[in-house]
Amino acid sequence: MNQLRENTSDSIGIYARRWYDEDPELSQIVAKLQYSSDEIKSKVAMLIIKIIIDKRILSLDYENIDDLLDALYAGYADTRRSRWYDINSTVRTAMQMLHDLPYDARSSVALDIKNSHKYVCIFPI
Repeated sequence: MNQLRENTSDSIGIYARRWYDEDPELSQIVAKLQYSSDEIKSKVAMLIIKIIIDKRILSLDYENIDDLLDALYAGYADTRRSRWYDINSTVRTAMQMLHDLPYDARSSVALDIKNSHKYVCIFPI
C-alpha cells in the first residue's frame, strides 16, 4: 500500500507518492527514464551510478571495486520485479543507489544529472 508521506526537507510540504517524486528534478528525470528505450535507460543508469560514485557520496571504506560492488548488491537481493526499473539490473542498481541517498544528496545528484552534457544529449531540452 502506497501511503502519502510529507517531505520534511521541504518547507512547502510537498506530498509525494513515490520516493523519487519528493524532488521535482529527480521526478522529471525518472519520468523521462521510465518511458525511454532499454538502451537509453542503461545509459542514463550508468550516468547516475557514475555521478554518485564521483561525488563520493558512497562510503569510501572499500579497498577495491569488488568490495564496492559486493556492498551494492548485498542490499539488493530483493526478488521484487514489479517496479518498472526492476527488469534491468543496471537501472535497478542506479535507482537503488539514488533511493539510499539522503534527500539533500539525492537532490544534488539530480541537478548534476540534468546539467551533465551526456544527459542533455540524450534528452535535449
